[in-house]
Amino acid sequence: MPDDMRDAFDGLRRSNNAPWPDPDMSLAARDVLPPPQWPRDLFPPAWGGFIAQAAEARGCPPDFVGLCVLAAAAARIGNARWGSPWGGWREPTTLWAAAVGLPSSGKSGGMDEAADALAAIEAEANTDWEERCREYRTRKQEAREIRERWEGEVKAAVKGSTPPPMEPAGAREPDPPARRRAMTTDPTIEKAGRMAADNPRGLLLLRDELAGWLGGMDRYGGAGGADRPFWLQSYGGRRWVPDRVKDGDRGVEVPHLTWGILGAIQPDRVASLLMAGDDDGLAARFLYAWPATIKPARPRNAPPAGTLLDALRRLETLPWTPPEPVMLPFVGGAPDAMQEWREEAAALEAEASGLFLSWLGKLPGFALRLAVVFAHLDWLTKAEAAPPPAAVDADAVARACGFLSEYAVPMARRLFGEAALPEAERDGRRLARWYLRQNPRPAVLNAKALRRMAGGPNIPTAERMDAALAELAAGWWCRPAPLRAGDGPGRTRKDWAMNPVLISAGAL
Repeated sequence: MPDDMRDAFDGLRRSNNAPWPDPDMSLAARDVLPPPQWPRDLFPPAWGGFIAQAAEARGCPPDFVGLCVLAAAAARIGNARWGSPWGGWREPTTLWAAAVGLPSSGKSGGMDEAADALAAIEAEANTDWEERCREYRTRKQEAREIRERWEGEVKAAVKGSTPPPMEPAGAREPDPPARRRAMTTDPTIEKAGRMAADNPRGLLLLRDELAGWLGGMDRYGGAGGADRPFWLQSYGGRRWVPDRVKDGDRGVEVPHLTWGILGAIQPDRVASLLMAGDDDGLAARFLYAWPATIKPARPRNAPPAGTLLDALRRLETLPWTPPEPVMLPFVGGAPDAMQEWREEAAALEAEASGLFLSWLGKLPGFALRLAVVFAHLDWLTKAEAAPPPAAVDADAVARACGFLSEYAVPMARRLFGEAALPEAERDGRRLARWYLRQNPRPAVLNAKALRRMAGGPNIPTAERMDAALAELAAGWWCRPAPLRAGDGPGRTRKDWAMNPVLISAGAL
């Protein structure tokens, strides 16, 4: 609360009959900053059209479909291709993307575009599943027979005081087959590690509600668990070797742990979960989309069926021999463009602080990853016979940096704006929006009753409620009107008189 407003609020406390100034209606605004427009022109025309049509068909803003296209394409490129503007700097294409909005904003519809395509990719990759299971059972039984014969030979040798034969190569049971995967929704880190070992290209974590994933962090290991370090490591594609005793000599080793993330989350949960606690860089690794809610409309157009699925299938054909990625150099003016972007990002950092500063620190890496993705999106619009990109050119870098400067940076400013506000101000804004939804609007609010009210503003403690009401008082929405219940001595009720302008049903 600013000092000048606090002084004015204190004056009102001393005089409950003072005239009411006009209330600060910006306290009820859900959006601290307006959202930027989705940058359709930065995508190859075929992709720009697909994103617009798919969004119309799904009933959601294009931001949600566009974000899922980027995340899904990045995940299927995976470890097959990394980018390197110059020696000493290389990164995977892995992207983490968060669709932010209210339950009715269409977040899930946009994500379904990627989920449906990836589910089909998985189904096609596992048409031989039963055959592989039969082969496994055959090899397993064969190993048991070989082992039993060898064990008998060892017993005979020991009994005859002769050197026992060495274990034959086929005496060890094979590992069971693993389904070929492209995505999952709720793995433990142990399972996620094994999935990464079995699918070296990389995978996508798809969560309809990121809040569940964030809230479940370290659920098996307590606050000192390894969930967050695991996921942070997966962003960089680094080696992962857990070395757990229970794994024995069959432990997991992943040369390049790469997990993309695509999920949805509500604005209030961004503040309470994703940006809560110490800044370990988790929130800074996400690209965000928090567009304005659109009105429901019957779609007039729909994209050709299977557009994204066909694209992801083609990305699967990128020539690659695991586990080391094919490194794409940046050619022509691309390295210079990357350096210019690094300098521009550094200038933005000089004026930022807190979590937004941490996010800005990832801009160079975002640009590198997106440039590789844009190069492949362009390739996907060409004829089937066209060879895949062998390098990243200046056009791909320009599209990536344009996407960041025109969309991702202003979107992050919008998101970090309210999510990074002090708790009292966030609660005050929530209380203001709740009050304007009431019909009729009460002339007096009681702090205790608000906390206990079914369908209330959901501010759980007395301290937080008092702070939220104080924030509204600073904006001339209310002022203390303490009353004592009954005529005798007792505790004063925490009543707050509301500004008469707001009590009117027409006030917005």
